[in-house]
Amino acid sequence: MNEENNKLDNDVGNTDNKEEVKIIEEYVEGFWNCPNCGAKCKGSEQQCHQCGAIRSENVEFYADDDSPVITDEAELEKAKAGPDWVCQFCGNTSPSSTNVCTGCGSSRDSGKKRKVKEIKDKPVAKSVEVSKPIHWGVKAGIGIFAVILLIIAGLSCSESEAKLKITGNYWKRTAELQEYKTVKETAWENEVPAGAQVISKNREIREYKKVQDGYETVEETYTEKVKSGEKKVKDKKIDLGNGRFKYTYKMVPQYKKVTKKRMVEKPKYKRVPVHENKVTYNIDKWVTLKELSASGSDEKPYWPEADVSGSSPPQIGDTRINKKSEYYKVTAKKVTESEEFEIEKLLDKPLTYDHFMKLRKGTEWRAIFSGLGELLEIKFKKD
Repeated sequence: MNEENNKLDNDVGNTDNKEEVKIIEEYVEGFWNCPNCGAKCKGSEQQCHQCGAIRSENVEFYADDDSPVITDEAELEKAKAGPDWVCQFCGNTSPSSTNVCTGCGSSRDSGKKRKVKEIKDKPVAKSVEVSKPIHWGVKAGIGIFAVILLIIAGLSCSESEAKLKITGNYWKRTAELQEYKTVKETAWENEVPAGAQVISKNREIREYKKVQDGYETVEETYTEKVKSGEKKVKDKKIDLGNGRFKYTYKMVPQYKKVTKKRMVEKPKYKRVPVHENKVTYNIDKWVTLKELSASGSDEKPYWPEADVSGSSPPQIGDTRINKKSEYYKVTAKKVTESEEFEIEKLLDKPLTYDHFMKLRKGTEWRAIFSGLGELLEIKFKKD
């Protein structure tokens, strides 16, 4: 067994870690099968040990799990000597160390060398997992579910027209009532709004800052990669053409993570308060007093009433209406059915005041429904 060093990068999870990978060479005795009687012969044998047939050019060498590693120095020299040569007269193969055919005595000048070639291992066939047959009940359930989905999809895409009758109305309108008044507030000095009348200022802690306060010795836990051994990985397999084979292996380092402890110097910090002025001030602004609302059914929608007074610019005590919102809903049914339903949206948008004023109780309209009964459109205009 020979060893030579070859520097290769070995990625074990840390790109900075480079380890020398050993390359190991092993020479093994191969075999050949006699084409005459089928006997398994040693690679170095020139003739079949069972029937005496010569080892011809067409004989293929092979190595298997029974191939012994060559350790004898003399046999190693023979393995490294080079490929056998083939006599063109009798077809016998002779060792590279001989100048005449060991079969018929012809000169080596007329012979040719057997090929030295790398043997590629055939990939291991992956086992194919055969799926278990699906129970007929499960198949039936899947089929029924698929049919239901198809029916729903078909109905959602289909449309039909029906006459719609409005059976009820409801509306609600809301608004905020605000008053312009003087209010007392507090804020940090850099956040006081323009126009404010400062009443007082106080120094207060606004925040804490982390400031380094020397160093301290602490115990630290860390993880280190430690070499735990080597893994023998097959690299190359070469047919030397003389009945022997050369195997090349990489001895790849293996690592494991080890948790360790150490004492280290680390900076320590303290919390230092940051003081700023907190300001109390008066400010004139609009303040919400309450929410006003009005609602009804048959009557025309209106905004809630409120006593408002205003001037420009606003004065203390002025009032105003702010943030108005409105909501409309109708109940309806198909004229051929008794079941009622509510309409709050049309084409995915809330009902508007114009919609509501048209959809008055007792009116009838042409409407488009999906196959699932969903209201799609109301024909406010004649086609």
